[in-house]
Formats: sequence, structure tokens, C-alpha cells
Amino acid sequence: MQVVTSSSAAARLRAARTFLGAHPPVSEAVIVGASRGAADDLARSVARLSGATFGLARFSFTELAARAAAARLAGERRVPATPAGAEAIAARAAFDAIAARELAYFAPVAALPGFPKALARTVHELRLAGVDPSTLANASGAAVLGAGAMADLAALLARVEEQLARGAVDDRAALFRLAADACRDRQVRWATLPIVLLDVPLESRAEQEFAAALVAASPDVLATVPGDDRAALDALTAIGATLTTIPDTAAPGTDLASLRTHIFRSAPPPRRDRAGDVRLFSAPGEGRESVEIVRRILDEAAAGVPFDEMAVFLRAPQPYVGLLEHACARGDVPVYFDRGTRRPDPAGRAFVALLSCAVEGLSAKRFDEYLSLGQVPPFGAATPTARDTASWSVLAADREGPLAALVDAGAEQPEDVFQGADDPTIDSDDEAVVAGTLRSPWKWEELIVESAVVGGRTRADGSARWRRRLEGLAGDYRYRIAALRTEEPESPRIRRYERDLANLTHLRRFALPIVDALAEWPERATWGEWIDRFSTLAAATLRRPARVLQVLADLRPMAAIGPVTLEEARDVLHDRLVTLDWEPPARRYGRVFVGTPHQARGRAFRVVFVPGLAERVVPQRPREDPLLLDDRRSAVDPALVDQERRGSAERLLLEIAIGAATERLYLSYPRLDVAETRARVPSFYALDVMRAITGRVPDYRVLASEAADEGGAGLAWPAPKDPGRAIDDLEHDLAVLKPLLEASDRDAVRGRAHYLLGLSEPLRRSVTSRWLRDKRAWSQGDGLIRVVPGTQPALAAHRLRRRPYSLSALQRFATCPYQFLLATIYRLEPWDEPEPLVRMDPLTRGSLFHTAQAEFYRTMQARGALPIDKAHVADAVKTLDAVLDRVAENYAETLAPAIERVWRDEIGELRRDLGIWVQKLADDQTWRPEYFEFSFGLDGEGRDPRSVKEPIVIDEGFILRGSVDLIEEHAQTGVLRVTDHKTGKNRATADLIVGGGAMLQGVLYSVAVERALGKKVASGRYYYATTVGGFVDKEISIDGYARAQGLQVLAIIDRAVETGFLAAAPDERACTWCDFRPVCGPRVEQRTAGKARDRIADLEALRGMR
Repeated sequence: MQVVTSSSAAARLRAARTFLGAHPPVSEAVIVGASRGAADDLARSVARLSGATFGLARFSFTELAARAAAARLAGERRVPATPAGAEAIAARAAFDAIAARELAYFAPVAALPGFPKALARTVHELRLAGVDPSTLANASGAAVLGAGAMADLAALLARVEEQLARGAVDDRAALFRLAADACRDRQVRWATLPIVLLDVPLESRAEQEFAAALVAASPDVLATVPGDDRAALDALTAIGATLTTIPDTAAPGTDLASLRTHIFRSAPPPRRDRAGDVRLFSAPGEGRESVEIVRRILDEAAAGVPFDEMAVFLRAPQPYVGLLEHACARGDVPVYFDRGTRRPDPAGRAFVALLSCAVEGLSAKRFDEYLSLGQVPPFGAATPTARDTASWSVLAADREGPLAALVDAGAEQPEDVFQGADDPTIDSDDEAVVAGTLRSPWKWEELIVESAVVGGRTRADGSARWRRRLEGLAGDYRYRIAALRTEEPESPRIRRYERDLANLTHLRRFALPIVDALAEWPERATWGEWIDRFSTLAAATLRRPARVLQVLADLRPMAAIGPVTLEEARDVLHDRLVTLDWEPPARRYGRVFVGTPHQARGRAFRVVFVPGLAERVVPQRPREDPLLLDDRRSAVDPALVDQERRGSAERLLLEIAIGAATERLYLSYPRLDVAETRARVPSFYALDVMRAITGRVPDYRVLASEAADEGGAGLAWPAPKDPGRAIDDLEHDLAVLKPLLEASDRDAVRGRAHYLLGLSEPLRRSVTSRWLRDKRAWSQGDGLIRVVPGTQPALAAHRLRRRPYSLSALQRFATCPYQFLLATIYRLEPWDEPEPLVRMDPLTRGSLFHTAQAEFYRTMQARGALPIDKAHVADAVKTLDAVLDRVAENYAETLAPAIERVWRDEIGELRRDLGIWVQKLADDQTWRPEYFEFSFGLDGEGRDPRSVKEPIVIDEGFILRGSVDLIEEHAQTGVLRVTDHKTGKNRATADLIVGGGAMLQGVLYSVAVERALGKKVASGRYYYATTVGGFVDKEISIDGYARAQGLQVLAIIDRAVETGFLAAAPDERACTWCDFRPVCGPRVEQRTAGKARDRIADLEALRGMR
């Protein structure tokens, strides 16, 4: 047997090719690599050099062991161990040992959630080293851990081995031992052929014994070993191998040659100048570091290096893989992740969110998280075609539970009704109903926030609150819709609330059975009981539950363990479910290779990148086994790894990565810890790299400065200085823009970025619109400014003589014509932010206030007690209290207030204000209340029975509709007075008539009531009936001048609609409270101030009216 060692992967591969070429072309040979990919690469390189190959079998070391073990077992029904299964077996062993009172030293911690994982790691290492329970028991007299600790480990190891035997499970140690036995008994044909062991790691006794068995069975063996892999070298020389060290293939005088010769050597290297084939750079954070790596990959590709001859080796893959994948996608760089990529698993994360919802008292936040992950299954998925068979079988076993409602709800639907469940185009309410699916669940998150479900202290409290708050929100929406239909029938909010009410119905049908099921779960249960409940939940609530069900099945060996809390069960499942491993493409060629230094064994690349050379990243901190500390390991078995060997293994990984480069090597590190927002310094590995190259140990501050300059990446502007080195369009455009923005001569750079407008139509529209808005002339960027043949018929249909308007809608024109256009003509729905829980919704409060007033008037009218005199004020207040109690109780029953105290405080304020209002009524006996909530052109409950169903046409043909709070009749003259109750602040002026077009009810309600009832209206008034308003009224005499003012307002609005000039021209501070501010953007008032005034002369005249 020959062993070839070198610091250069290319030199070792050349020796392997020479060995294979020395055998006759028609003979068979076996390549055994550290990975299957490395073996395949060697076979391809041989074929490329010889033109053709025959009989080259390729395996990874573990793959060959598995094939050999299968031959040994000869059809026995056994299964390989999985990581989850190994931990489950460890948990079962610990549980049984605790129950049998076998543990003493580890008894205080054996029941903790982290103990099974630690035990599984320790047992894995002990079994690979061939340590059996008796060996541990014999070593139990040691002084450091004590006899009790070793005896406990011996008992636990014995129970694990018992569980493995009972379950017919073979772990890695058993796999290698079976394979070694098969080779010794000549049961493995491949072992009888010439073999190349290509950089195979031999870290454990089990692996070494299998390698020895292969060598003994094979007629000719060549093993290649990285230069400092002492474990493999010692194991191979121990079986009689001949060791040959071959020189590095790097050219003399290069940085690579010097680095590989002197890295981690105690002898001082010679001083020399850098040649430039090894470069060290830094970037602010792992994300920018990944971008800079991709930039250099593109530079190398432009210089002629194929993508598949470049590699990135990650010692710490977790923080880098996702960022590097994203950076490669941005740069359009094809990439091959040797171990695949790990991405968030939506199904697993959704399931963990549901478990967290149950743990946290049915938390609405966690349920929202579940909804946001897009795992809501098709509603009423009653056929196996709509869900996978595994989940259907789980649901079928739980037809009596609360979750059965999710299945039974659609059981009578035809089978093809679910065919559109995964159609991404379904997004309207009607389409969703037709397709047989739930309404798009992304709407549900808003509804849960709006309903203020929150959760409860216990799951039972949380379940009751969920039901109460969702029903209360439905009632709240109904009240809001009714209030808007009264005040502003044209409001686009009505349709929004109607749609939200429909969405809420869908949410309740889906969420409440799940909430009820979670509420019924016990506080503690055995693992078997939890697994049964979890399986049912996953099948009912996940669109793709197969992986979750598989993980739960892997944990079945833990079924008898318990009882454990739900939180403990959730924590065990968390790490297994939240991420998902994606397999790499079938072929790696034509792609940049990305892997760990372990995958660098047996591979060589022209260009290699090694990121992460920062403190606390590379090297990884060696950690002792918490159950078997280093000072006891030598007494148990010298083959067990200690801290010194862990440190050597870390250094070896960097040497292997460095040795894989044949032309250039890029080393890098993140100089900023983004998660902790602190600076990072290069690790001592980076210092040793520079020492090996230059012969000098640099000052770390100088090294950091030079690395930052080499990287050229900063936080202030995420783009390179040279646009030609940008990895994507975004970086290119930023690189172009920066010098233009910093130029002192603006004229010299004018138009240099104009190309951007041709690249993006949305950007062109946005820039053009903003430019037009800043011009003095009115333009389409300011809104609707003219009528064209295409828009003339549509606008004509919205003139005040063609369709009815409420006065609330018309008042928007004075605030801003564009707001009037968006809300009343376009009916654009404004975005409503959820109201804080410390106040009642304004619409609900106003509806309750006016309902109480109307009910009070009707009650008093039925008793013949109107108008109220001072002698009967006390009785009137009692009547008011009874009316308010009744109304508030009805509202509370419907709304289910989120916070009882807030509701009581709000009702208390209403009671106070209404009580003062009733006392004020006794001050005026000349007017008798006659009509309450008198409407015209509106439908709905609570109206005066004498209301007019049709809209009112007043002078000049203007059509109005609305609802009048109160109409009073004069006791002597019989004329009428119209009253509009206000619940806000008193903003009326002394000479108020129409308030600049913003207060039209007093005049125009009076004109409409005259036409509807055929009686003269003497005055209209605004009555501020709250403490905030001061309980004052403002009365307007309805004479010819007032009527003319009201009609002039309508004429101005009608003329604006006719001419099509409805531009953004807000009144002072109107934008502060505007619902449509996101549409217009900032600085509208400032831009409008510079516009030509002739086009808004009518509007300014309107705002100047009394």
C-alpha cells in the first residue's frame, strides 16, 4: 500500500491519476473519495486525459460502507439511524434510566430538554470509538467526574444499544463495523479490486478498521492524504503503508507556495514581498462580503476562468449560505451548493407558529404568523386529491374532534370544486366562492389585528376571547356600515367594510375550530399523546403537511416518555421543522462550487475563496463534550478526541481549503457584526496567513486597514466605484449616480442619468409626475384637470343633476377637489389603521350617540312629554339613562368590547354628555321636536317612519340625499327648524352660513326638508351636544341669501365636475388628516401654492364664502 501526502490537492490528484493509469485499461478499479463528488471529479479528469475509461467504480467512503454493510446483512430488515431518530432514542434511554433510578450524577439534568441531544452526540462518538458500557464502567473510578458520572454514562450507553437492537436500527458505528466484517469475509467484490482512497478522513476507530479491511482485501491500494492530516497518516502507517511526500505544485516564488509551506509552522518563514496571487479583503458584514466574492468571481470569469473551476469554501455555512445564494442570483452567477441549501420551510414554520399560539394562551400574534406563511389548506378539502394521502388518513381517524369541522364543512361539495385551490389568480370574493376555497388568508391578518383578539392567560380564556372578539368585530362592521349609509352613502368605506365582513365570516369558519382544538389540549402529556395530537393538527391546518408528519413519525420511539409540557414538545420540534434542506442540481459543471472545507478533500480549483476569517467565525471555538470531559477521555480510550486534536482539526480544515487552489486564493472576513452592531477584527488565522506569505506578523490594525482598502466596500453607498464591476443593474445605477450627485458643477452632469427613465416605466412615470407637479402650470400630475372625449360621458354621469349626493360627500370638495374625486367619484377605498384599544371607534361612537338621541326622543314623544320643561328634567334624565343602558347593552352584546374598562369609560362619557344635553333642552320651550332621523333617498333601520324613500331634487335640479338628526316645529307659527347634532369641537364662525363649503347641512338640509315636507323652514342650526363642543348651537336663518349661498356652492362643485378640473388643491392643513395622503405624496400644499391661481378661482371663491 502506498500513501501519498502533499499540501497541494493538485499534486495528490496527479498521483491518483498516475496510479490509475498504471493499471491496464481493461481492468477495473475503485475510487473511494471523501465525498462522491470528489470521486466523480477524479474519474472525469482521468477520462478527459485518456479519452475514455472503463471499469472505474466511484463511491464516497460512507457510501461504500453502506454497500458493504448491505451485503453483510443479506436482506435483513434493518433501518439506518436518522439524526431525529438518534435523539429520540437517546431521550427514551434517559427516560427509562430515570424511571429505573439508574442515574445519580446526571439525575438533576437528565430530564432537561437539552440532555437527549447532548447524550446522542456523546453516544455517537463513543460507539464510533468502539467504547462499550463495560469499558465505561471499568473507568468509573476516575477522580474528576467521579464514579457516579461514568456509571451513569455506562447505563445510558447500554440502554441506547438496547433500543438500537430492539428497533433494528444501525447507526454510523454499526454501519462501518458491518462493512469491515463483510470485507474480511470477502463479501464485497469492490474490495478485491485496486483502490484509490482519495483524501478519505479516518477520524474514528470504526472508520479506521473499515479502511484496514479494505486495504487487506485489495491487491493494490493508493491513499492520498492532506499534508497535516495526522489521524489518517497514523492510521495508514499503522497497517504498514509506505509514506511518500510529494512537492507542492504551486510555482516557486508565488504567495500560494509560501503560504502552504509555512502556514501554522513554528519555524519563522523567510521575509519576502507579496506576489499578489493570494489576497485578503474585508467587507461590512457577511452580506456585503458575499457580494464582494461574487464581484471577484465575475472578474475571474471575465479573465477566462470557467465557473466550475472556482470554489467557495465555508467553514461557517449557516450565516453565509443564504447570503451567498442571494448574491449569486443578483450577479446571475450559476452556483452549486454541494450539501444543498437550507431554506425556511413554510409548512414547518407554520406548524411551530400554531404550537406557539397554543403555548402562549392562543396568541393572536402567533396565529397571524401561521396565516402569513401561506399554509392554509383549501377549505373543505374533502377529497384525497386536494390533500396528500398521509394527511387524509390522519384526519380520517379524528372525525369526532373539533378539527373535523374543517373537513366536514366541504364534505358535500362536488369533487372538482377544489381544482382552483392553488390558482394564484383567485383573489376576489366572488371568485374565491366559486372556486370553493377560503378567501385569501392575507386579509385575515388585518381582521385579527382589528378584532383585538390578543389571547388569554390560559387556553380556555383565549378560546372564549377569540369567539367573543370575532363576533364583536362582525357587529362593529355592521354598525359602521349603517352609520356610513346614513352620513355618506357614497363612501367607498361601505364596500370595504362589507368585504371585510365577508372575509371575517371565512376567518371564523376556519380559525374557531382550530382554536377550540388547541384549547382542549392538556397541559402535560406523554410524547405519544402529543404526537397523535400534532399529527391531527398538521393534517388539518397545513397545505403540505407531509414533512411535518414524517418528523413526527421519526419521534415515535419517544412515545412512552412523559408527561412533558406543550412548551417542551414545541422546543424539541422547533429546530427540526423551521428549515428545509434543498438538494443541489444533478450536475455541478458550469457552476461555482460552494461547500465546506470537508468537501474540498480530493478536489482542486483554479480559484478558491475562503470567507469568514474573523474572530469568533473562523476558527470555530473548540468545545468539550459536556457529558465526557477531556480529562476523563484518556482514561476511557486514547482514541477519543480531546481539545488539542480539535484545534488541530480546525487548522487542517483551513489547510485543505488553501491546498485546493492552483492559481489564486481569496481570503476575506466581515469587519462588522451586523447582528450585534459591533466591529470585528481579523482572526489570528488571518495574521498567520500574512506571516506565512510575507515572513512578518502584521499589526492587526494595519492588516484591517489594508483588507478594507482591498475590499473597497462601504456601508454608505452599496455599490463599487467602477460601474463596470457592478454585479447587477442596481449596483450599476448606484455606481453611476454617486459621482453625479457629488458633482459640484450641476450643468456638467445634467442628463447623464437620463437612461434610467428608459429602463423602468414606473420610474419614468414617477419622475415625470413629480417634475410636472413642481411646474407652475397645472398638469395631469396634479389630478384631473380637463375633459377629453373619452372621459366626458363618465364625468357627465357624476354631475350633481345626474346622481344624488350626500352633503358629507359634497363637503369634501372644499377640503380638496382631488379628495372629492378619489372618494366620491372614483370611490377609492382609504386605508384604515386599526384604532388603539384606549378609544372607541369614532364611527361606532357617533352611531351609538345618535341612536341614543333618536330613541330618547321617540320614547318621550310616545309619552307626550315633548318639549321637555324644567319641571320634568329629572324624569327625562331617568328616561335617558334607561334608553342609553338599553342601547349600550345592545351594542355591547353585538360588539363584544375588547377591553371592558375602555367600554365603560366611553359609555360614561356619553352618559355625561347626553345628560347635560337633556337639561339644556328644557331651556327652550318654543320648539317642539317632531321628526327624528328623518331621511330622504336612504334605506335602513332606525329612520323616522315619515322619511322619504327617493332623493330630493332642489332648485336648479340638484339631487340630494341624507338624514336629518332632528326637525322641530315652532309652537306658535308652525314653521320648522332643522338641527344637525355635532359631537366634535365647535369650529363655527359668528357669521356662518356654508362655512366655505365645509358646513352645508344647516342650509341645504333646510332646503331639502322644505321640498320633502312642503313646510317652510325658518332656520337650520348646528348643535354641539358634547362637552368638547361646549353645548352651544349656531343657528342660521334660512332666507333668500342663505339659500342662494347654498345653491352657489352646488353650482361651483357641479361646474368643476363638468369641466373636469378636480386637481389636488388642499385647504390649509387638509393633508394632515387626509385619507389619501399616500396617493398624493408629501408637500402637496407647498406645490399647490406656486400654481397658477386662475384655474382655482371658483375654489378660492367657495372657500371665501361665509
